[in-house]
This record gives sequence, C-alpha cells and structure tokens, in this order.
Amino acid sequence: MTKSIASLLLIVGAVSLAGACSSNDDTPNGGTGATGNGASGSGSFAGSTGLPTAGSTATAGTTGNGTGGTTATGGAGNAGGNAAGGNAAGGTPGTGGTPGTAGSGGMVNTGAAPAGYWTEKDWHGCAWTGKGTAGVTTVEPLDFVAKPPADAFCMKGSVGTDPMSGSVALLGFNVAQPPPASCAVGVPGPAVPGSVVPMAEGIAVNFIKRGANTSFTWRVQIQGPKGETDASDRWCATVTETQGKVFVPWNKFTPSCWAAEGMKGTPYAKQPISAVVFTVPGNKDAAVPYDVCVNGFTYGTTAADAPEGPEQVGNQTGTVGVANTTDNTGDFKRAKVVVGGKQYIIQNNNWGNPLGSDLILTYTNNSFKVTGGSGSGQSAPASFPSIYIGNNGNVMDGVYSTKGNDKLPIQIKNIVSLPSTFRYSGSTTKFNAAYDIWFANSPPTAEYQDAIDGFVMIWLRDPTGFQPIGGSSSITTDIAGQSWKVFVGKRGGSGPNANADVVNFVNPQEDNDSRAQSFKNIDIKAFIVKAADYGNIKPDMYLTDVFGGFEIWQGGAGGNLAVDEFTAVVNPP
Repeated sequence: MTKSIASLLLIVGAVSLAGACSSNDDTPNGGTGATGNGASGSGSFAGSTGLPTAGSTATAGTTGNGTGGTTATGGAGNAGGNAAGGNAAGGTPGTGGTPGTAGSGGMVNTGAAPAGYWTEKDWHGCAWTGKGTAGVTTVEPLDFVAKPPADAFCMKGSVGTDPMSGSVALLGFNVAQPPPASCAVGVPGPAVPGSVVPMAEGIAVNFIKRGANTSFTWRVQIQGPKGETDASDRWCATVTETQGKVFVPWNKFTPSCWAAEGMKGTPYAKQPISAVVFTVPGNKDAAVPYDVCVNGFTYGTTAADAPEGPEQVGNQTGTVGVANTTDNTGDFKRAKVVVGGKQYIIQNNNWGNPLGSDLILTYTNNSFKVTGGSGSGQSAPASFPSIYIGNNGNVMDGVYSTKGNDKLPIQIKNIVSLPSTFRYSGSTTKFNAAYDIWFANSPPTAEYQDAIDGFVMIWLRDPTGFQPIGGSSSITTDIAGQSWKVFVGKRGGSGPNANADVVNFVNPQEDNDSRAQSFKNIDIKAFIVKAADYGNIKPDMYLTDVFGGFEIWQGGAGGNLAVDEFTAVVNPP
C-alpha cells in the first residue's frame, strides 16, 4: 500500500478514495478507510477511450518524467491534463509544456482509459473493491482489470462478524477521475480526488443480489474528497429492495443511515462528491455471505433512469431473524422481494414476546418457512411471522415499504378489486393462519408502527381453544363461496387506537378444513366491504396494509409451518 489506511478498513483495490459508513443494523460504529481502483465496463456502463470535453486551461509543467513536458492540446480529446509534466517521482526536470487551450467544459481527458475504468454520462473513474479490517471479511475480485467488457460489476464473499460490528465489504466507483495509468490493485490514485456536484434529484441504480442469500443489508454511499478521514463528508442510504432498478433521492442520504428515524443526522444537500460506494455491512451475530452485481447507476429522477445491464432478476432467497439471542435485535428483521413486478416484505415479527420468541424464517421469493426457533405467548400471540404489502414499520436500517408499487393508501370505495392468494402448509403447536388488514381515516403522513383506525382479519385457520377479539359469536355470513363466523370487538390495550374496531371473519371448520390451505385468487375486497355491516370500517377509510401469516401462541420450527405463496394486488379504477 502506498497510502496510510484508517483503523477500520483494509483496502483490496488500489488506493484512490476512502471512507465508508460500515455500521451494522444495530451499532452505528462505522469506520473509515482507503478505497481503490477497479474495472473496465461495457455498454452504457462502459470503459472509455475519451471523455466528453476538455477542461480548463492546463498549467505549464515544471517537473518532467525524464523526458520533459510536452505541449498540451486544448479542446475535446486530449486536453492539457498532463501539461504539468509527468507523474513519476524523482524524474529529471523537463521543459515546461505550453498551456493547453480551454475546452468547452467537462473533465480533462488524459488519453485512452485503462482496464478497470467506467463511464456513465459525465461520471467516470476507476472501479474498485475493499473490505474492513474488523472480523474476517473476504471479497472477490481484488480489482476489475480482468472483467470481461460485457459483464456487470460484481463482488462476492463473506463479511465477518466482530463484537463492534464494524466489518464491511465495499464496491466503489470514482466519479470524477481522469484516466490513470492503471486501475489495477496496488496502483495509487490521485492524492486529491476529483469531485462533481450531482445533478437531477437523486441516484438511479440497477443491481441484482445473487446466490443462496439475498437478505444481506445493501447500502449506497456517496462521499466527498475528504471522505477518507472526515465522516461529515460522506452520506449513506439503505436500499431495502432485493434487485432491479431503484431510485434514492439525494435527501435520503444521511451520515447514519442505519439509525432510527430522527437519529440519522443532517441529510445530504448536494455537496461535491468523489465516489459512489456500495457496501455490505457486517452483523455482530454471524458472518454475512453476499453475492451482488451492479448493472449500472447514474444521477436521475426516477428508477427508470438506471442503465440496463446483463445481470437479470432471479430467485430471491435468504433468512430473516436470529434464534437464541439474549436481546431482540433479530425479532423484527425484514426482507423485500419482487415477484411479478410487485413488491412484498417478509417479516419476522415477534411482537408479543420479543425476548422469549426467536424465530428464523427462510424465504424464497413470496414464500417462507419457519426453520428455527420457538416461543410462547399468553393472551396475545408470541409472534406474527408474515408477508405483506404496505408501509408499516419504522425499523433501524431503513423503513421496509412497498410504497410506490402497491397503490396504497387507497380509499375502500376506490378499490375495484383486491385479488389475493394465501396458501400455507405445515403446523406448529398453537397457531392461526390469517390475513391482517389495516385501515386509516386519512392517509398516514409519517411512518407508523400499527394499524391506525381499524382492522379486518380473515382467519383461514382458527386453532381449537382460541378465539378472536369479540368473544363468542352467533353471526355467520357467506363470502367467497363459504360460510364464515363473524367476531367484532375493540382492539383494546392502552394505546391511542384502543377503541379501533376489529372485524374478524373466521373459518367455522377451525383447523379441519383443508380448503383454507389453498385460498387462491380470492377477491378479499368482499370481506372489507362486508365488514361495514358489523364495525366501523367505512367506504371513506384508507386501506394501508395487507398481511398474511401466522399468529403463533406456542411453537415455531419443527412442523414445517410455511406460507407457500402470498399475493395481494390492489386494482384501482
């Protein structure tokens, strides 16, 4: 290495820029460190032999590289970027070059780009990888000079665990770097990195998580010229999507993107930046395997602005939750998937007994199985492992929401249909299989933890010995080709929504009706509309969330309890 490295990060690529927010979900203990150079690209995210236009007038050189400086040519193409002589240290002084003529703007092009160089619009520079010194972290490749031109920029490995959770893997791109002699590992970059002031409204990224685990945390970081040593000169945002094109507005980048709302720090305000860095943070409980590719990124206004690329959307797999922990850090973990162009969120929700219930969910696309842990609750369930559409939850390391893809919130009267499938299998000791559907009197203006003004629940399975809120019921109604018991009651508790109505539609066959295990393509709007006959679920209310999962009073893994498929699609007028 030719440049000192801060205590937390070890550079795998050649030194050029530095710094990373490397905290995990729970401990904002990120460090800084040098970064490096990287790979050649292709297509719109491609290696370049010449940058757009010439820069400002070059200064005549006074120190040569043994043969003396040469006259620089202004304008587009080869502007006088090297008119100050060569870059080699200790050379014989040469004759100063003649100042180049100022071009029409843009970065100075010093010649053909080396392998490991990328460009998109007027952003360009070396690509590189890096890793933290905390924990035992691996990253491949060490640089991108051997990457085939048609391939995406990919990295894989494992982020090691450590007590302070400061481990991290990095995939970075310099954005204002003239072509150097080499982008290979071990070659130093510029002492003072170039920078640009971003345009448009944010950054559009096309990326794909691959392999057997796509649940790892994925962040995008932007950093300025001082980002190596100055934490105030870098900002990050957690990307909760698993793959595809995403858009992150500039004001969503903060110094502590892993923290809870209100503790993230002052949002980014278009200060000059020198690099865009994608990071995989570590976890203090276990090593984090990762395999991820960046097809391309650019400044823009919507996700559609992200470049196309060779890596295609595939199966999304992984786990959420941590078993046998002494705290509740794994109790509310979530993962987002995209199926059929629609987003869904899998959540490990041990809400009823966080310290006494520790489940692990293994998911593939819009399905999951309880594969670890157990717990028990009393009057309330211990947990509600589930999959949903909506905007519930304000958790550390990002709000997991299907906002913008789900047509929510929407007034009940404006829903044309809401076809849904909820298929499940397996069992555990005491559990139901149920929809949990939430409503608000007005569109929520902030993140929310729970239903606002009302619930509808559809119990596909009702365990013997348990019954919904509302006590015994003699009411029945016919919906979706079968009879349902109706239970109505108040949410209860001491919160602001204690008096919110809960309307329950319960399969009267309890846990003996196999039809309930294949609730397929049913328009659940019929249940929502029917609820107005029994509770305060009115047409002007807004649908905010639709969940499907299991309320577990006792049990967990061991019975192969699984949501085999869940879909919910809101169709507006």
